[in-house]
Amino acid sequence: MNPWWPIVGAILCLSAQLEAAVTATILAGGETDLPADTPSGRLDTAGKFSFVGALAISNGAQSYKGSAVALSREWVLTAGHNVDLNDDGLADSTWSGMFHLPGYGSFGVSKAFTYSTFTGFGNPSVNDDLALLHLASPLPVGMGFPTLGSGAGIGDFITLVGFGRSGYGSYGYTSNASLTDRRYGGNVIDSFEMDDEGSGRAEIFRYDFDAPASTGIVGGSLGNNIETIIGPGDSGGAALRQTVNGWEIVGINTFTEGYGGSFGDIGGGILVEPYMDWIYGTTGIPEPRSAMLWALSAALLVRRTRRFVGKSKTAGQDNRVNL
Repeated sequence: MNPWWPIVGAILCLSAQLEAAVTATILAGGETDLPADTPSGRLDTAGKFSFVGALAISNGAQSYKGSAVALSREWVLTAGHNVDLNDDGLADSTWSGMFHLPGYGSFGVSKAFTYSTFTGFGNPSVNDDLALLHLASPLPVGMGFPTLGSGAGIGDFITLVGFGRSGYGSYGYTSNASLTDRRYGGNVIDSFEMDDEGSGRAEIFRYDFDAPASTGIVGGSLGNNIETIIGPGDSGGAALRQTVNGWEIVGINTFTEGYGGSFGDIGGGILVEPYMDWIYGTTGIPEPRSAMLWALSAALLVRRTRRFVGKSKTAGQDNRVNL
C-alpha cells in the first residue's frame, strides 16, 4: 500500500469535517442502481417534515446555509457550529440568521444560545454541538412540532431531513444547499460515543452510508432509494424516529467522516436526550410529563364544573394540539 494513503485519507476526512463545520446532504443512492433514485426523488414535496427549515447564516463577512428544527412557535434547535463560525463555542457577536420554512415564510432570529460546554466544532471534539434559536416573530398558529425523543438504540431506523447539498453515493455531490429544497432519507444507528465530560451518557450517534450492493445483507444498505447520508447544508437538520404519537427528534445532524458524500462514508450527530433539561429550561416549552399533568388537571376541572352545573340544573331547569 502506498505509504501516503493514510495521510491523504486523514486530510480528506479533515476537509470534510471542516466543510461540515461551516454549513454540514441528503444523498441519493447510486445513479445506475435499482430501485432508481435521484436527488429530486428525495424532495419532501408534501410538507411531511414542515417543521424542518433552512437557515440563511451570516457573520457579516461570510454567508452560509444550514438546517434547523422548529420545536415550538418561538424556538428552533440547530447545530451549535451554525451560529459559531469562529469555533470558540459561543454564538458569534456579529451573527445573524433567517429561518426559512417552505410554505410558511421566513422568520428572523432574535437570539442564539449555544450549549454551555460546546467549545467549537472539532475543538477538540464534535460533542455538545447544539444551539437554540429564539425567533423574532412566532411561527403560524396551527403548525405541528415533533417531540424530543429518548431511548435511542443501536439498530434504530432514523429519518434524516435537511436542506443541504445532494448528489449520488456513487460519486458525491452534484447540487448546492438550498433554502427551498427539503430532502429526506433513511439510515440505521450503528454506534454511539460517550460524553466527553465523563458522565457516562451517550451523546453522539453514527451510521454508515452503505452501497446498494449490500442490500439484504445484515448491516447492509436499506435499499438504493432509502439509504442516505448528510452533507454540507444539512447541519442542524433532524434525525427523526416515527412513533404512534408522531415524529420524535432523536438527534441533530452535525458531521460526516469520509470522502465527500460517497458510499462508505460515516455520518452522525448529537443525541438530544442528554440535553433535554437545557432545552426545556431555555425554551420554557413544557416537558411532556408536565403537559400531561396540566391536561389531566384541566380535564378534572372541567369534569367537576360540569358536575356542579348539572346539580344546579337538576335543582332548576336544563338550561374546548401535534408535537
